[in-house]
Amino acid sequence: MNVNQKGVKGLIKVIDNLQESGYYTFPAFDDHSPIDIIAVDQNGKSYRLQVKYRESDKHKKAERYSFPASSVVNGKRVPIDKSMIDGWAVYLAEANKVVYIKKSMVSSTLTIDPSKDYGRLSEFG
Repeated sequence: MNVNQKGVKGLIKVIDNLQESGYYTFPAFDDHSPIDIIAVDQNGKSYRLQVKYRESDKHKKAERYSFPASSVVNGKRVPIDKSMIDGWAVYLAEANKVVYIKKSMVSSTLTIDPSKDYGRLSEFG
């Protein structure tokens, strides 16, 4: 899969996970938006999320996923403007799992352990 296919797959997995959890989902129509999806709960609270697709770090003994708080734009890595998002929804490919990461949990890079509970979207501040 190329990068675009991975992004679409991650978005689909996150939308499915959110819908199964009772959220309404509104994906962005602009490829350059800092927000990939807005999730709204049954009480009307909204969450601005960036969606990431991650494959495990194959060279590690245990299944782990590296997660940088940056994006690649025109081939260059740029930091995420955290004031524009509430956090990330990360699809872990080999684990076939979506985790929700609060923006306060990431300064530069986070190593995600799929066996760890990172909290719920409803816990985002």
